[in-house]
Amino acid sequence: MKRPLAAALCALALPAAAGDLPSLGSLGQDQFRRLSEDLGAAFSYKGVTPATPLGLVGFDVGVEVSATDIRHADLFRLAGGGAPDYIAVPKVHVYKGLPFGVDLGAFVGAASDVSATVYGADARWALVADGVATPAVALRVSGTRTADIGALKVSTLAADLMVSKKLTIVTPYAGAGVVRTVSDAKGTGLAEEDFRKTRVFAGLNVNFAVINLAIEAEKLGDNTTLSAKAGWRF
Repeated sequence: MKRPLAAALCALALPAAAGDLPSLGSLGQDQFRRLSEDLGAAFSYKGVTPATPLGLVGFDVGVEVSATDIRHADLFRLAGGGAPDYIAVPKVHVYKGLPFGVDLGAFVGAASDVSATVYGADARWALVADGVATPAVALRVSGTRTADIGALKVSTLAADLMVSKKLTIVTPYAGAGVVRTVSDAKGTGLAEEDFRKTRVFAGLNVNFAVINLAIEAEKLGDNTTLSAKAGWRF
């Protein structure tokens, strides 16, 4: 995944490639399901942040990019979208800390190889505070939606349990959860696909005060995603 992630970082400076999958209706139902699994993995919420709450005055603002490997590139070709090895999703991501260990986050981004606009939001609640002897434990719920992929609409809903431990400027974290993907291609004759996949992820947040850096790796179903974020967390 080193090459896809490097290319994805370059995508921050480039517009998303145009491609609205004009031949989507030529796919069979099983093929549409497998293509939807790739898209759900690429477009599901990637937090790229630890479970440790920000606090009442805290913010986490960054520019982020995720690169998801594509397992069924031949189906993208059949649907008229080329045959990508991965889909890169550059984003602007913002988190705001609230009382009682609650953080709210949102992002907006675009995708390579399909002309998708992607946006999403999440709410995270720290069930256990990050203390001297205890890690932070948080429950996160999130959702995403797409636009601009022709007749295709992809949305995801997810629930994850996260854990993290702040060690001076470094905060490692990990989590696991379930992602529901709904993929609908109106007007194509294809039935809506609605399925769930489990995921696990782990990451590292490093706060240098003048800049905050975070990386994350995720396995959702058969798809692997690498993400990186740079910004400010305070």
